[in-house]
Amino acid sequence: MTDTQIKNAKPQSKDYPIYDGNGLLLLIKSTGTKIWQFRYYRPITNNRNTVSFGSYPEVSLQQARKQRDEARELIMQGIDPQEHKAEQKQRKQEEISSTFRKISTDWFQVKSGKGLTESTLKRTWESLELHLFPYIGDKSIFKLKAKDFMKTMEPLRANGKLETIKRLCQRINEIMFYAVNIGPPINYFARFF
Repeated sequence: MTDTQIKNAKPQSKDYPIYDGNGLLLLIKSTGTKIWQFRYYRPITNNRNTVSFGSYPEVSLQQARKQRDEARELIMQGIDPQEHKAEQKQRKQEEISSTFRKISTDWFQVKSGKGLTESTLKRTWESLELHLFPYIGDKSIFKLKAKDFMKTMEPLRANGKLETIKRLCQRINEIMFYAVNIGPPINYFARFF
């Protein structure tokens, strides 16, 4: 298959494919849309399946071939490309929605059910709102590092508020432990400090 062949492909009364090889084809729809597809056999069930790589010209021939090669590599590892694509999409969505503030809120709801006094709970939440949320509250928990937390507490250290730092570190550790063990599945160390 060549770029010229793709550009010259005209719609017909029925959809028809142009084959590139190794499972990759360009489906020319009767509407004129050109869609990249990869046909393969699922690794475990050996059932035939098709996954779409997008439409031409948004996805070029070279990009489609690269996606095909990546999908073939997954199949060789016993991974279904379509399932892998769905997992990646879900993981990305979890990364976007799993902000430090969101995970902290979930953790706080669990902590609130542990019989702590109202004043303790209030102080705990206020410390997060005052010292952490303005700086890292909207960041994905997947992207936070220990240095991000240390940077937010630098003004406290400079003012000698070591007890506040100690309490914040304890809360951060609890939140991260919650994220690793109860919350969304992430690859993260529970202990920072």
